[in-house]
Amino acid sequence: MEAVKHGFADRVLLSNAVFTGIEDGASPAFIALQGERIVAVGIPAEAEEWIGPATFVHHLKDAFIMPGIHDNHVFFTGYMSMHRGVDLTNVATIQEALELLKQEAEKIPSKQNVYAYGWSEECWGELPGQSLLDEAFTERAVIAINLTKSYCWMNKFAQDKYQFLPDQCSAESRALLLYDMMQDQELVRQEFLDFARVLAKRGVTSIKDIGFDRHSALLPVLEELEAAGELPLRVHFALEPVLQPLDISTGLQYKERYQGEFLRFQGYKLMLDGVVADHTGDMLEPYADMPGVTNLQSVDYEGLEEAFWAADSHGIKCCLTAEGDAAIRKAVDMIEDCNRNRGAQRIRHSISDLEYPHPEDIQRMGENGIFAEVYAQILLLNPSYEDAYMAAVAGKENESRFYNYKSMLEANVPITIGTDLPLFLTSVPDSLYAASFRLFPDGSPPGGWNSEQGMPASEVLKAWTINGARHCGMESTGTLEVGKAADIAVFDRNLLDTAATEIRDARVILTITAGQITYDAARNEG
Repeated sequence: MEAVKHGFADRVLLSNAVFTGIEDGASPAFIALQGERIVAVGIPAEAEEWIGPATFVHHLKDAFIMPGIHDNHVFFTGYMSMHRGVDLTNVATIQEALELLKQEAEKIPSKQNVYAYGWSEECWGELPGQSLLDEAFTERAVIAINLTKSYCWMNKFAQDKYQFLPDQCSAESRALLLYDMMQDQELVRQEFLDFARVLAKRGVTSIKDIGFDRHSALLPVLEELEAAGELPLRVHFALEPVLQPLDISTGLQYKERYQGEFLRFQGYKLMLDGVVADHTGDMLEPYADMPGVTNLQSVDYEGLEEAFWAADSHGIKCCLTAEGDAAIRKAVDMIEDCNRNRGAQRIRHSISDLEYPHPEDIQRMGENGIFAEVYAQILLLNPSYEDAYMAAVAGKENESRFYNYKSMLEANVPITIGTDLPLFLTSVPDSLYAASFRLFPDGSPPGGWNSEQGMPASEVLKAWTINGARHCGMESTGTLEVGKAADIAVFDRNLLDTAATEIRDARVILTITAGQITYDAARNEG
């Protein structure tokens, strides 16, 4: 019997729809696991020889088995700050919220910050006033971030301490605050494990997390979890210089120190421009709704280029965040110059966001092997096509240049997907709805928005899996093949054969990371 040679599997998964990531379609198959690895993949009839008395068999019928999801752009600190303190999501009035903040202050040590999150100006009918907090809290900072992460209700004490204004709520603006929030290591440990559980319920088995400066508050927590064998997903991380300049010595230390299967350094993130929607993205031509203006904020390209070259010269890769076509062009120029100097020894640099690329620069990205980190759920920021801003800022004739995934694929640009979490929570079904069907939340427009520029569903799945694995050097993951790590996500329906009207209802029912179940909907595990 063959089992004498290879031994029985610890776990076997059987389904009529298995997407291995090698082919574009899904077909009936089984996956056999031993320990952390996949030991067999084949037609269902061959599964029996791997099943012994102690083998756990998952008869998944028409459920969809695919490689584990890799979210290539997340901010744990952003998620943490949106879940720390008092939940104001369902609080109906400003006065009720104020009373809850006072009650929270009575429970915690004096002078300790009071945090809250989730309130809505739409619900309350107005922005809450600073004076209410100033009168109630004179010797401690109070910070309550709203549901859309666009405004912080905060007292003067908090503004002076953390040096940002209520309407300056980007993660970078809140860097000092986030640093303080990360100092309670035991709390951060629990919050990170909660974060990992949320991701496991969405099929995520690995992430690339962006941390500010040295990321010194989170790394000890991750190291401790890794040493204890309790890190529930693979954490790759990049450093974004915010409060301090890019620190090459730290990067070299991290490159040497963090290179394991579960905790690995991935270089730097450098922000070039802002956001096209608010006219801070750097554009080659003036905005259609703001004549003569190509950017409302300046970009220090000279300083950014110096930092990028320093990283590249030490063999450390970078992710350059660029939204407007002028910023994207500059990012391509920088990487192209480095590639020219390096010859065959290219580094896997990437460009993230890529909201409004010029067609010529998409072609150059493909020629230079530049990885694209896109947010495939991005259309869902707009309630409808009618409310979308793309035509307004760039002109109707240029609207189709936004999120042009098909041109990237045709230019052989390797596409990876991230969420910029907490901008979005990871959702493969939502990404298919937005990036493949090209629909807005209300289902508009009929037939999809510039549907010819969408990503085929199989390419969306590959961007979430094998492409992200390649970019992060996770050669042992990304596909379902013999010898690969047993990182697996299972959805309740075939994602390649579900209508647009139903795709967002798809749910993960099982997640396995390195052979261990991190989420099981049937048993409420994870």
